[in-house]
Amino acid sequence: MANFKSPVSEYMSSPILAVSPRASALEADRLMEDRQVSALGVMDGDELVGVVSRTDLLDAASGEPGQAFSLPDEAVRHLMTPAPIRVDAGAPLDAVAKLMLGERIHRVFVDRDGAPVGVCSTRDIMRAVHDKRVTTPAIEIATTGVVRANVDDSLSLGISRLDVSNKHGLVIVDGDWPVGTFSQIDALEARARDPRTPLEDVMNLLVLALPPSIPLYRAAGQALALNVRRILLVDEMRIKGVVSTFDFARVVR
Repeated sequence: MANFKSPVSEYMSSPILAVSPRASALEADRLMEDRQVSALGVMDGDELVGVVSRTDLLDAASGEPGQAFSLPDEAVRHLMTPAPIRVDAGAPLDAVAKLMLGERIHRVFVDRDGAPVGVCSTRDIMRAVHDKRVTTPAIEIATTGVVRANVDDSLSLGISRLDVSNKHGLVIVDGDWPVGTFSQIDALEARARDPRTPLEDVMNLLVLALPPSIPLYRAAGQALALNVRRILLVDEMRIKGVVSTFDFARVVR
């Protein structure tokens, strides 16, 4: 079994990509889009005071069906989550993964001598699984209770299915074959759309479908290269399971 006792500093991103608490929601959104990240640290000088995610921005955005979807004219400090969870740079990676799972968070900030120097995300955890060449078949860590919706189903049905299933995402299929995903973030982004809009028009098109027997390190490598958060395991046109970045955190834990 791979050893994940390496210090988290070996798998953090540094420096912290951050905005000022006085920055606007629009500025934060542009930076996330430019850098292809889902969250930013909020730094007031040298002090880390919060974290703002794309979900935070979408939660605060406005838009009625048929109208333009717009971000609020508010400073980030009103939208951020204050006092983000932090760990020391010497903390072992397996302990950090356990913390992420326990707190249900996708990232922790990393301190050295009390000062914030980086951030470790579940994608970094996935990178560790790749680097350690973990050969466990992906199906062994997958979630097998996959909730599906059809490309022709309506947006309102997709949102309802998300709520009822208590899942973070749906697999969108055309017949039996997966062609997209629909997550809570996708649902937030689509709030201003007509509820009758087909899911095909609002789903995430980035889909990675791999065989259930693929070794985890190879699955992780492909997911990192394509910048996807979920891996669909497909065998003979049937979806056997889904592996998320949190599932990789369970491996490291």
